[in-house]
Amino acid sequence: MIITNILKGIRKRWIQSSEKPRFDQVSWLATRLLKNQEDQQLKKRDFKYFTLHYIRPYEVLKTYKEIFVEEIYKFETTKSHPVILDCGANIGISTIYFKTIYPNAIVHAFEPDAALFEILSTNIHVNQFKQVELHKAAIWTEHTTLSFDNKGSEASHIDTTGQSDNKVEAIKLSSILANLDSVDFLKMDIEGAEYEVVKDCAPYLYKIENFFLEYHGKANETHQLIELLKIVEAAAFKVYIKMAADNLHQPFFQKDTGTIYDVQLNIFCYK
Repeated sequence: MIITNILKGIRKRWIQSSEKPRFDQVSWLATRLLKNQEDQQLKKRDFKYFTLHYIRPYEVLKTYKEIFVEEIYKFETTKSHPVILDCGANIGISTIYFKTIYPNAIVHAFEPDAALFEILSTNIHVNQFKQVELHKAAIWTEHTTLSFDNKGSEASHIDTTGQSDNKVEAIKLSSILANLDSVDFLKMDIEGAEYEVVKDCAPYLYKIENFFLEYHGKANETHQLIELLKIVEAAAFKVYIKMAADNLHQPFFQKDTGTIYDVQLNIFCYK
C-alpha cells in the first residue's frame, strides 16, 4: 500500500510537471529589458494574446506571472456567458485573463484609482473586449463617497482615517450580489477593505461558485481573519490558503512589520 501510494504520487507529479502551460512565460531577455524600464511614463507591450499598456514594469512582471503563467485564477465552468466580478481590477491584467479564457464572459471590473482606471479603460478598448463593464469606484459596504489614498499602484487603498483629500465613489457590493442570480467568479483584491465588505456580503455568498479573496491584516487582528473564514465556511466554501507576501521572516522576534499590513494571504474559496 505504501509503495502504491508513493508510485501514485510520483506519477501525479510527473503528469503535472509535463503539462505545457497555456500561456508563455516572459522570456529572459524581455524580463531583463522590462526590469530596466523607468516607472513614470505610460508604455505598451504586445503579448501573444493581448496588448498591455502599463507604467510600472515590475508590477507587470509579477502580476503576469501570477495570473497567466501560474494561473492562480483558473477555474472551470460550463456556462457560455459566465459572470465575473473583478474587484480591484488595477490596470486590467486579471480582466484580460478572464476574457482570454472565457471570451463570452460578462465581466464587471471595479477600480477606484483614477490613474489606474484610465489605463484599465485603455487596455479593455485596445483589445476590443466586449461585455466588460468598467466601474470607476471602490468596493465598500454602502453607496457613498470615501477618502482614498490614490497611489497609482497596487498599494492604492481606502483611507479609513478620512485624512486624504482625494475622494472616490464607493459601491455597495452586497447590493450588486443581491441583484444577480449567480456569480461564477468573484475576485476581491481591495487592499484592506475586504473584512468589512465580506461581512456585509455574507447573506449573498451562496450565489458565488468561486471566490478569490486577498486578505490584508495586522498580526494583532487575527479575530478578523478567523471571522472571515467562518463566513466563507458558512457559505459552503472549501478553503485553500497561500501566502501572498512573506512580510515577517522572524515573527517571534519581529512581532509586526510596523506597516499598514503584517499579513497578506491569498484565500481560494470554492465549492
